[in-house]
Amino acid sequence: MKIAKLIISIIWIFLGSILITTQGVSAGGDKENGKDLYKQNCRLCHEKDSPNGEFTPMSLTQDQWKAFFKNKFEAKHKDVILEREKKKLLEFLTTKQIEIIQKYCVDHAADSEQPQTCSE
Repeated sequence: MKIAKLIISIIWIFLGSILITTQGVSAGGDKENGKDLYKQNCRLCHEKDSPNGEFTPMSLTQDQWKAFFKNKFEAKHKDVILEREKKKLLEFLTTKQIEIIQKYCVDHAADSEQPQTCSE
């Protein structure tokens, strides 16, 4: 009987830790939000006076951002290396993270209701 209770306790602890971990990721929306992902992975190469061009969500309109991510993002970033990770950007970022960054850029584009630079 003690062994059964011990096993049940271990299962509850395991399930509880999964629940806590899951809640940590989704509490208040995505833990990885577009603004943070943009700051961490895009802003480094696209700050003011950057040879790559200064880009913030406000740099383009919503349609321009959509077209960029659809037609040019991968080609323009295929050889970009994230120095802190020692990996190519497209190997480091997941498809979901790129989608989150795209949504942030589109939602805060120059013609949106809430234009925003990534430093706000």
